[in-house]
Amino acid sequence: MNKFLGMYNTNTSNGGFVMSEKIYLKIDQQRYVKKPRVTIGDVMTVYCSDKDMIEKIGHITLAEFTLGKYDRKVFDALDVVGIIQKEYPDADIECLGECDFVVEYKKPEKEGTVHWIKVAVICFITMVGSGYGIIAYNNDVSTTDIFDRVYELLGASAYKATNAMEIAYAVGLFIGIVIFYDHFAGQKLSKAPTPLEIEMDKYDKDISESVIDREGGK
Repeated sequence: MNKFLGMYNTNTSNGGFVMSEKIYLKIDQQRYVKKPRVTIGDVMTVYCSDKDMIEKIGHITLAEFTLGKYDRKVFDALDVVGIIQKEYPDADIECLGECDFVVEYKKPEKEGTVHWIKVAVICFITMVGSGYGIIAYNNDVSTTDIFDRVYELLGASAYKATNAMEIAYAVGLFIGIVIFYDHFAGQKLSKAPTPLEIEMDKYDKDISESVIDREGGK
């Protein structure tokens, strides 16, 4: 999406020039909210030299969603400027970021029995699917035959019964998965985003752009 950098000011009053308050709005392409009443401060960053004005603008209502029902709305930066100028007609407003943005509302779900059943089912399906994938791969490439050949090349056929190669392979596979997904026991190992997080961000961005293209003109 094209970035938006605009300035809007209404700085004349009674035919003369009046110094207006400078207001900056930092707008992201997509925001998620968990309450039906959405204010400007919930979906964008507001900055100006007057701290009281920041607080008042942040509490201005931008939209009202139906309680408990998933919904999303597309807004234009000009809509926000118009809402603010109703309260501050002499404000000098500059928008940084996106021309159009999406606000999605979803009531937060309680982590009850149903929630944990869903988590357990997903974990089970993931475990079975991953295990099947690994087994199928090992069968396709004849991993057992490869290990036997390695034992022979190293002159360590006597150690074949210890399954040392198989154990090292299993441990290495586990370590590789942990490093790739960058998570272990609920802890993130580094500050860098994981490949999965990057792909999810791209997916969310594609959805936002599609929603804006479809609903932005309505």
